[in-house]
Amino acid sequence: MNVPSLTSPIREIPRRRSVPDSLAIFVVASVVFGFQLGSEPHFVDESAYIAQSFYADLMLDGRRNDESWLDYAAYDLPPLPKYLIGISLRLGGFARPGLSSWSAWFDNTKREFVADAAYLLARLPSVLMGAAGCVGFYWLAKRALGRPAGLVAAGLLLLSPLYYLHSRRAMSDVPAEAFMMLALAAGLTSWSRWIVGRETWRAVGGMSLLAGLFVGLAVVSKLNGAIAGFILAGWVGLAMVIPRVKLASKVGISIATLGAGFVAFATFVALNPFLTAHPVGTIRPAVRGVAALSFLERLDVIKTHRVYVSKIGQHKFPKDALLTLPDKLTAVVVQGYGRFSPLGPRHSDSTRRFDWRQDWSAVLWIPLVVVGLVVCLFRGRDQLRRAEPPTAWAVVVAAMVAFVVVTSFIPLAWDRYYISLQPGAILLGSAAITAPFARWFRPELT
Repeated sequence: MNVPSLTSPIREIPRRRSVPDSLAIFVVASVVFGFQLGSEPHFVDESAYIAQSFYADLMLDGRRNDESWLDYAAYDLPPLPKYLIGISLRLGGFARPGLSSWSAWFDNTKREFVADAAYLLARLPSVLMGAAGCVGFYWLAKRALGRPAGLVAAGLLLLSPLYYLHSRRAMSDVPAEAFMMLALAAGLTSWSRWIVGRETWRAVGGMSLLAGLFVGLAVVSKLNGAIAGFILAGWVGLAMVIPRVKLASKVGISIATLGAGFVAFATFVALNPFLTAHPVGTIRPAVRGVAALSFLERLDVIKTHRVYVSKIGQHKFPKDALLTLPDKLTAVVVQGYGRFSPLGPRHSDSTRRFDWRQDWSAVLWIPLVVVGLVVCLFRGRDQLRRAEPPTAWAVVVAAMVAFVVVTSFIPLAWDRYYISLQPGAILLGSAAITAPFARWFRPELT
């Protein structure tokens, strides 16, 4: 067999159609996540999002300078899930809670603001975003590791108890994850094209900026959506050290990723009027202080508030608090790859930090992920020897970045904080499972 020499230019691999797979995955995931949706127990934070769904009406009506954007609720929870919930209720003909409902929820967090039938519509955006996330994950895994790995990865995500649970709740976690996976799928497409030298400068405004748009939507859904941006930056670093990549391609990847960052930030600002609202006329005394803040000061309010909320949570829930790096690391390794792995239980008890009955699957999942890591390292080397983009190494970078970021910032041992670990771990696990077929099913990268 003729193997390209180490001086051969990196080449592209023909792409095959993936639309039928994508449609099938979306339909199956929508049915799975939406089946008996009304039977899902109500979770207290769902009412908080529903109580603030009136912000959708303000956006749709063009009231970007309404003083309600300066209330505590405007920066307490991320805006995009509230918009999606409000739009869903609006399309279904259900009234949204009033402008003061957010404070009523803080007075009584057990209060519910809509009828049972409306809860189904409030949860519908998470169902659909969960399905879209499975499709985006399939695209990502297929481009990185081939079609079998794409199908396995989408299946593992679909069957993951943690992802399933949050795809049925009217909250922010799954929308953020879905946009992150779409961002990485678009980002890897662009990265691969730059590596083979196929991209042109005009394409800087194409797939890379689409990735930036998805990163921005992920961050507007939840701040940890920025993990996708960190991964894109990590891929730039990887491109810098890959042999035989032209200097023009390295410069192009850098500029494209920088452009994606600008698009992400612009999206975040455009969909978050808290940062830009300037009401006219008489302003309520309660929001005058915020109204006087500059754009940068309001950004600092959001950052400071998230840190404050985490510390308050650690104080209120000491059994769940992760205060030191060793605490965080052990919890992430045991719980993140145990009870919150795709092999974990349907229900978990966060107050039991280490519990064999909940975390036993780590014995199976961790070795599989480690094997996948080794497979990807060797597979990336083989891709490079064949003069192909080493997308398997991109998988390793993505998994490592997610692990480091989650471990560094996780404040509490709650299930929602582990969800961003799953995509990277599942990619590695899928690489291990499909390793015997790698020779016949190559990634589709163009």
